[in-house]
Amino acid sequence: MEDRHVVTFGPALRLAGHLLLGLLCIVTLLPMLLVVGTAFKPVDEIYSISPWPVRPTLENFARIFEGSFAIYLWNSFGTTVLRVTGQVVIAILAAYAFARWEFRGRDVLFACVLGALMVPHTLTMIPIYLMIAELGWFDTWTALIVPNLAFPFGVFLLRQHMLALPKELLEAAAVDGAGPFKALWSIVIPNLGPAIAGLVIVAVIETWNEYFWPLLVTDSDRMRTIQLGIRRFLESDGGENYGPLMAGVTVASLPVLILFFILQRRVMQTFVSSGIK
Repeated sequence: MEDRHVVTFGPALRLAGHLLLGLLCIVTLLPMLLVVGTAFKPVDEIYSISPWPVRPTLENFARIFEGSFAIYLWNSFGTTVLRVTGQVVIAILAAYAFARWEFRGRDVLFACVLGALMVPHTLTMIPIYLMIAELGWFDTWTALIVPNLAFPFGVFLLRQHMLALPKELLEAAAVDGAGPFKALWSIVIPNLGPAIAGLVIVAVIETWNEYFWPLLVTDSDRMRTIQLGIRRFLESDGGENYGPLMAGVTVASLPVLILFFILQRRVMQTFVSSGIK
């Protein structure tokens, strides 16, 4: 039998590792805790040293919703749901085609997908903007959604996971009379749950936090997204009304945090399964 050397760490080293991780967590969470604490502070406590208010209030949250903040929130939510749904559907179909079938030019097309990952988004913004202007999509949800439906990273990620699936599963499905789409729906997608969950989180964070593209293709309050709304509130108040500003940042952060907590178990399964393979 072969000798296997197992690396073990002493109690002192493990304790040091846990302390280091705890310190990193505190450093990461402290800014967000300060933001949330300031969001609940009344005006006379904004500049107090205490991170949490003595007299918590919801006045700052009521203040931000007096204007167009609800419209900004709805625009971000609606465009994010539609855009991410389209990105995931297109990525699944494209990855399935690349992983399952052999056809002329497949490798060249997949190389183009990988090449698209290396092209900065800023290089394609102006040509896409000109095309949107010609189509009459400026200042609409269409401009925020359609140009970003192609998601090369999603195609690459899902293709790699599909290639790792046992071919026997698809062969057995074919023997049972399942067509390509039925096999995709009943076999491939259920086995890609963790990978799809991770992809959804990445796509939602990218879409929800996007600032420059909505700034470029929208011009009215009825089409602005949450990130533009926070910036506009900051400019309108001269950057001094920190309570409502932090309340807006807190509200804008909640959807992504909730989504991550819901899907985090599936994401961890992705990393574990990737390590095992």
